[in-house]
Amino acid sequence: MSEAAGVAREAGTGAPAPGANEIQLRIRGMHCASCVRTVEGALETADGVGEASVSLVEEVAQVRLLQPAVDMESLVGAVEEAGYGAEVLAGTEEVLEASRERDEEREAERAALMKRFRVGVACGLPVVVIGHWEMIPGLPVLAESVRGAAGWLSGLLTLPILFYTGRGFFTGAWTATRRRSANMDTLVALGTGAAWLYSTVAVAAPHLFPEGSARPFYEAVAVIITLVVLGQAIEARARGRTARALRSLYDLSPETADRVTEHGVETVRVADVAPGDTLLVRPGAKVPLDGRVREGESEVDESMITGESEPVAKSPGDVVVGGTINATGALTVETTRVGADTVLARIIQLVQRAQGTKPPIQRTVDVIAGYFVPAVILVSMVTFCVWVLAGPEPRINFAVVTAVAVLVIACPCALGLATPISVMIAIGKAAAHGVLIRDGEALQRARRVDTVILDKTGTLTLGRPSVAFAGASADTSGSDLLEVAASVEEASEHPAARAIVWYAGERGVRWSRAKHFVAHPGRGASASVGGRKVLVGSPSFAREAGVDLGPVGSYLGRAREEGATPVVVVTDGVVARYNINKIPSRPN
Repeated sequence: MSEAAGVAREAGTGAPAPGANEIQLRIRGMHCASCVRTVEGALETADGVGEASVSLVEEVAQVRLLQPAVDMESLVGAVEEAGYGAEVLAGTEEVLEASRERDEEREAERAALMKRFRVGVACGLPVVVIGHWEMIPGLPVLAESVRGAAGWLSGLLTLPILFYTGRGFFTGAWTATRRRSANMDTLVALGTGAAWLYSTVAVAAPHLFPEGSARPFYEAVAVIITLVVLGQAIEARARGRTARALRSLYDLSPETADRVTEHGVETVRVADVAPGDTLLVRPGAKVPLDGRVREGESEVDESMITGESEPVAKSPGDVVVGGTINATGALTVETTRVGADTVLARIIQLVQRAQGTKPPIQRTVDVIAGYFVPAVILVSMVTFCVWVLAGPEPRINFAVVTAVAVLVIACPCALGLATPISVMIAIGKAAAHGVLIRDGEALQRARRVDTVILDKTGTLTLGRPSVAFAGASADTSGSDLLEVAASVEEASEHPAARAIVWYAGERGVRWSRAKHFVAHPGRGASASVGGRKVLVGSPSFAREAGVDLGPVGSYLGRAREEGATPVVVVTDGVVARYNINKIPSRPN
């Protein structure tokens, strides 16, 4: 996770946060790639804006300002004038809150779309049966008068589909028309509206058509609107899932902190902590914010930042990073950075900016989408004319069906969503696995990578240690070694302790509960097991206790040569051998 480490170094230098002249706006009311082009065009024409990049999936606009002092109301006004809603997101907390609101809105939108879909199915199935009556085996032939009544029934059943299930298409198309633009709603509204009007005329005045050609197409209206609404519901669900990986980064930071005051310890929101406040970080708790240790000794899991699973010993004067996990001892930490200045906040900002940027292929797609709808309408009109002039009889029927097919099939939903959803999922999933991608262009260029150079072992591993081999000295049995070691390490939160306990459990070893457990940060642990005094930890920890490591000296040397971390078990002054891998590349 070298990129994260780079962010940490930048935070330490006091350099300004990335994107100092950038702001984010939440955009409401977008439906397709044409909406993206409209909003980007509106923002880029505003005074003081250098570039705007709008994410249809996240419904957020990244705006690069040419100067720091820009009237935010003018930007919001420009978006609203284009027919969309906008609000400025100032700070990480507002971005997170907006993301949560979007999740709730998308879930409500999906539920509403599914309700409309069910109405479309209930009203549309009879329409489809009536429209294809003669194609269903075993049904009697309908008389002319019955077919006329069935046509009227189909027309009435499609009204709820038009005005309830598909009302969003028509309102969206009207709004786009007022803005002198066109989008996906325009295509669906034109196609289904034209088909319904043609069908109604064919039922009400069949004499206006050539003999035998006055056939309604209400089933096409019902099926098209109902299926597109189902597609929108699935799309809303997919869009809601894409941001979860990013929000997992927010979850790395706790929502509350224990602040030390002259009256004792009080639990407060992390957002209420100020630089200089003193925080108490209990064993097993996350470090709330960046700071410096004032009192206490412990080990801290910093794999979130470094990618290395081995905890780092902390003592007074050492720096701790918000979001890392305190392992064994209690720490008193003086807060040095809060809010957007913390290392974790800068990592989140980096990922947000990456998700907001567009790779070259997406910019190309957006440009195409901007001209796509007018081109589709033109092709539909040409198709209609060609069939009317040169098509087989009944020409008007074929002309309407083919023209409607062009309008509906060419809806640019996938065109505008496939690329941004793919980019968001890729960057978000990568961030959740500790890989930070700087921008969309880097992601696209990654396909040409043929050589990868890694600068640390943690990049290649599972992020947790596992036992490589275990053996006992001459006067200690293997089962006794594992039983004693697991009894002590069961009470420890150290990753190496977890590995030893797991290793013993996999081999069916049963252990007892240790007494008088004491954790020694950076060295190991001690406890009483069955009346025996046991030490489990590093060789230096054993030497400090006056233990002679001569009997296992050769094993310790072998462990270091193989890149493993040696752990020794001492029982009543007798040493046994026990080794674990520092960071494994595959599970054992």
